[in-house]
Amino acid sequence: MDNDNKAVGIGSALLVVVIGAGIYFYKFAATAPAPVAPAAPAPVVAPAAPPAEPLPKLQESDGFIRSRAAALSTDRTFAAWLKTDDLLPRFAAAVNMIAQGKVPKDGLSFMGPRNKFRAIKKDGVFYASPASSARYDAAAAAIGSLDAAAAAGLFQKCKPLFQEAYQGLGEQKGDVRDAIVRAVDELLKTPAVPGPVPLKEKGIVYAYVDDALEGLSPAQKQLLRMGPKNEAAIQAKLREFERALGAPETK
Repeated sequence: MDNDNKAVGIGSALLVVVIGAGIYFYKFAATAPAPVAPAAPAPVVAPAAPPAEPLPKLQESDGFIRSRAAALSTDRTFAAWLKTDDLLPRFAAAVNMIAQGKVPKDGLSFMGPRNKFRAIKKDGVFYASPASSARYDAAAAAIGSLDAAAAAGLFQKCKPLFQEAYQGLGEQKGDVRDAIVRAVDELLKTPAVPGPVPLKEKGIVYAYVDDALEGLSPAQKQLLRMGPKNEAAIQAKLREFERALGAPETK
């Protein structure tokens, strides 16, 4: 198992992934063909749509995003994330790393667990202490609190900024939408393991005894270490967004 001083809980990164998943449900719905209206007896001139609100430059977008994203959730963990700088670059970096099976660190480290990982020994076998997985309860609760519809509206308004932030990572031809889908799929492929998971000492850290679990990607192992309850809650939320996306359900 990774040392907590080197890896932040995946739950904090999932905040931005779930926002992104809700975002793209709105995007797909908005581009669906509109039903054909019945012919009107006389032409009706629709009122002109109000001009779109101008977007700030990416490097000046924090205040703009922060004031509008506050409506997504009243959760304190999410509110803490909104107080940081470079919100959209953080979003893009976290999604990009999870999509590659990696764990976001520096950009979200302030939201990581404050207490260190602890193991207990029972009948000669090490297990994670219940308190270790409980450290991630707040992050899991924050994920469940997000308003997907409001997130979708925010993205529709700020789509060019999200894409610019993603391209700023060097993904010049990449689409942030595709990265979000890959990130969600990566986490949904984490197996559910009920009950305590046997560990073994590996230097100054712990590894899973089960080679199949130890062979998971760092992002998947970090989700697994959040404990069965939190993992199930997070995956249920991600599947909810996956269904809303109309994407094939990840097994």
